[in-house]
Amino acid sequence: MKLGRTVVVAGLLVALSALPARAVDDYDDSQSNPLRLAAYLVHPIGYLAEWLVTRPFHRIVSQEDLEPVFGHTPHEGFDYETYTEGLSTGVTYELPYTPIREPTAR
Repeated sequence: MKLGRTVVVAGLLVALSALPARAVDDYDDSQSNPLRLAAYLVHPIGYLAEWLVTRPFHRIVSQEDLEPVFGHTPHEGFDYETYTEGLSTGVTYELPYTPIREPTAR
């Protein structure tokens, strides 16, 4: 009985290994980089951490009554049309742009 199961499992492994690989894209050497292989293993951990830690934490700090305590500012509704350069960085750009030095004719 045990020998029969072993033969069946071995037969299934041989049959499955004989099937062609069904990859979405073509393989190249960049996918065999050791850092890429490590990234394949670490990425699910980061994905789980985002969904189980950071998103629930953001949900807590983004509540309207807790926003002032945590210093959260909402991102939705940001008006890109009225935004002027330099509000947060202190760097402004005058229009029209004039270069410091005129290019020389050759």
